[in-house]
Amino acid sequence: MRRIIKRKDAAAMVGVSIKTIPLLIKENGFPKPVSVGKSDGWIDTEIQEWIEKKIAERDTSLAGGAQ
Repeated sequence: MRRIIKRKDAAAMVGVSIKTIPLLIKENGFPKPVSVGKSDGWIDTEIQEWIEKKIAERDTSLAGGAQ
């Protein structure tokens, strides 16, 4: 089940500060927020998918360099 989470929870999922989230969106393809009233929120499953993608990119990079 998908949930909308606050910026601090999104940052905690990734292990960064809340100030880093905009940079991740701009430079690393981090999921964009959705509007929730007067604030923004993130879909937790989209963040988890982003994390899995980053792990896969790392593993592919490591496999390519281990020749």
